[in-house]
Amino acid sequence: MGPQSFYKPRQFVLILLNLLLMAPTVAQGWPWNTDMFDQPSVKPQESPRRPPAQSIPVQGRERVLDRKVADQALVNPVAVTPESIERGKLSYQLYCAPCHGLEGRGNGPVSKKFIPPPDLHPILPKRTDGYLYATIRSGGPIMPSYGVQLPSQERWDVVNYLRQFQEAPRR
Repeated sequence: MGPQSFYKPRQFVLILLNLLLMAPTVAQGWPWNTDMFDQPSVKPQESPRRPPAQSIPVQGRERVLDRKVADQALVNPVAVTPESIERGKLSYQLYCAPCHGLEGRGNGPVSKKFIPPPDLHPILPKRTDGYLYATIRSGGPIMPSYGVQLPSQERWDVVNYLRQFQEAPRR
């Protein structure tokens, strides 16, 4: 027996030992379970599924309210009282007057540098309270949405205040 035959069993044992040490690493990376290979994925900025019809959101933001639907479906639940009109006036002056002006004529300071908003006086008699509420909540073609800034009660107060413009004589 020569020196080469002495190394062969030793080399065999070392190779076998290395294979045994690498086996757990290979086994860990092996795709034992393929359940998640085929799955519907959600794209970035996409919600995982549509909310059920007539559901109420418990987090996040409110769904967009269509003005045509609101025109026929919504009725003003807030009574027209001096307190409601005063609260609506404060909210109107803060959020609406920069564009629509203090009297609703579309002559606010923003209108000098931007597309002027419409004069509210001829529009108000043609629109229902629900339509006005939806416009305040969801915005319009140029008007931003105030649904986040104004809670539902304050939106109805603004609608009550806007109805005062309708009764005011034109100057």
